[in-house]
Amino acid sequence: MDTKEVTLGKIAVASLLFNSLTPYNASLAKFREATKRRLDLASEVHRNALMDWLNAWGCRHLSKDNHKVASKSIVEWYRSNHATFFSDKMPLWRLRDQEIKAAANAYGSLRDEIGARHSRYGNQLEVRIGPTAASKILFAIRPKALMPWDDAMRKSFRCDDGSPESYARYLTTVRTITLRIEKLCRNKGFQIHDLPRTIGRAGSTVVELLNEYIWVITRRPSTKLPSSETLTQWASLG
Repeated sequence: MDTKEVTLGKIAVASLLFNSLTPYNASLAKFREATKRRLDLASEVHRNALMDWLNAWGCRHLSKDNHKVASKSIVEWYRSNHATFFSDKMPLWRLRDQEIKAAANAYGSLRDEIGARHSRYGNQLEVRIGPTAASKILFAIRPKALMPWDDAMRKSFRCDDGSPESYARYLTTVRTITLRIEKLCRNKGFQIHDLPRTIGRAGSTVVELLNEYIWVITRRPSTKLPSSETLTQWASLG
């Protein structure tokens, strides 16, 4: 992916496509309503809402009948790692390298926690939380700073192994993209934190919008989002 191809217009179009193609924002809104937009992993009610949201966001390996298994692993992980997290007000474009490294270490330990247990032919099988669900949990904890990802995104960004190092590399790359977006916003006369409201997505974070953009282009890599010039031409048609 060429990070220089990102424009504000393409982010707006991708946001529209994402909402049209998926029910993910509806399930995210339901999750945030259940947690009052402030996830507390020490709360069983909040963890239950988190598990339901992860299932809705495609993490079906954390099956309903194993929610208690995953919930226990997540709260134990959280007790060991929550002190390493930066402020929930810190946006991605302000993260320092050491904060990205700390997030990647937390991601790695969460990725390897047990998410489900199954019996098959008398054998007990353990399923890990894994890279996709781990990143989405981190996004739920720090929605202004930590990006979720999935197989298609990892492949596009050459992070196929899903290791902590590759997650740090992904966050670093996306941080670079947000710095470009910050400059584009300033050139248009507003600040980056006003971007969601400017494109009609008040209440969302910049990380959400960028995740939607990356989701769209990695699902249809051969499809080019319209350029700013094309969008201007379309707008002139009335």
